[in-house]
Amino acid sequence: MQNNLALIWVAATALHVMSASAENVSESLTRIEAETLVLKARERQLEIQSNIVTRQNEIAVKQNMTAAITQPVVVGDPVIRAIEGVGSKIFATLQLSDGSIVDVQQGDTLSNGMKVVSVTPREVVVMSKSNQRIRLGTYAPQSAVFNGAYAGTALGMPAAPARSAAR
Repeated sequence: MQNNLALIWVAATALHVMSASAENVSESLTRIEAETLVLKARERQLEIQSNIVTRQNEIAVKQNMTAAITQPVVVGDPVIRAIEGVGSKIFATLQLSDGSIVDVQQGDTLSNGMKVVSVTPREVVVMSKSNQRIRLGTYAPQSAVFNGAYAGTALGMPAAPARSAAR
């Protein structure tokens, strides 16, 4: 009888230990799942922050390019008349504020003290005496303004013959 009681006691203890360990395993799995979800959320958050920083950098670059392109021409700065050349041998023809025309390439210094920083097929960048980078504007000849009140001939055609009043 004592053996039976001892056997029952051992079985009950083992059952209690197994149920406790099963609860520990399920609690452990639940905790691991929760931690996994938190880590996945943090990973996603970091990806989004990285995308935001990348987009902000792209926007900043585009804004800088737009600012450089739309930079107004300052009176007194040279203007680009032409850009010519092939490969790394590119020359720019500039018109200075005094009306003189000069051919330059990267590294040249202008008579007004500006240094040519770069010459590319699309732009010329100079450095002023105060170390400010300036993208030069292009030469724009003064266009004739249309005057509707002018009674000249249209499109270079000869004027219509005048009608005589006596017929």
